[in-house]
Amino acid sequence: MENDTQNRLQQVPAFVFVLATATLVVVIGIGSVYLTSGGSGSPAASGIPAGNGDMAMSVAGQSLPDYVMASDKGVQLAYQFAVDRPDVMMWMVCYCGCGDHSGHKSALNCFVKEGGREFDDHGSNCDVCVGIALDAMTMTEEGRSLSEIRTYVDDNYGDIGSGTDTPRPPA
Repeated sequence: MENDTQNRLQQVPAFVFVLATATLVVVIGIGSVYLTSGGSGSPAASGIPAGNGDMAMSVAGQSLPDYVMASDKGVQLAYQFAVDRPDVMMWMVCYCGCGDHSGHKSALNCFVKEGGREFDDHGSNCDVCVGIALDAMTMTEEGRSLSEIRTYVDDNYGDIGSGTDTPRPPA
């Protein structure tokens, strides 16, 4: 009987290790899903307008197009940021006139077409679009709010041309 108890006690650490490892795997899996979704759950739950929330999600995971990869590093970073953070780019006005000539709704559309199923080559040829995306990326990395980023974009690009009809981000 005493030998049986000792055997069980020796098995407990192995069981605890297996349980802890399984728990860690589950937590990492949930965390990676959370991070790849932008960390805010569903677009509707985060206040993102319907129809725009999953804008870049269907292009996420795809390789950037050849015309982007053949461009300079700034263009590549701008496209990658638009794909990774549609939740930021969809609130940014583009002031290059693309709302008028291309029907864009926000700076996101300069990189990802409305509907989010394919890339738009417009951003690869427009310094204004790339500048807005890179500024939004830098300010996002600094932890600035959507409202702060939007105000910066409006103040620094607003005199370049007509802007897209983009709603202000939620407060």
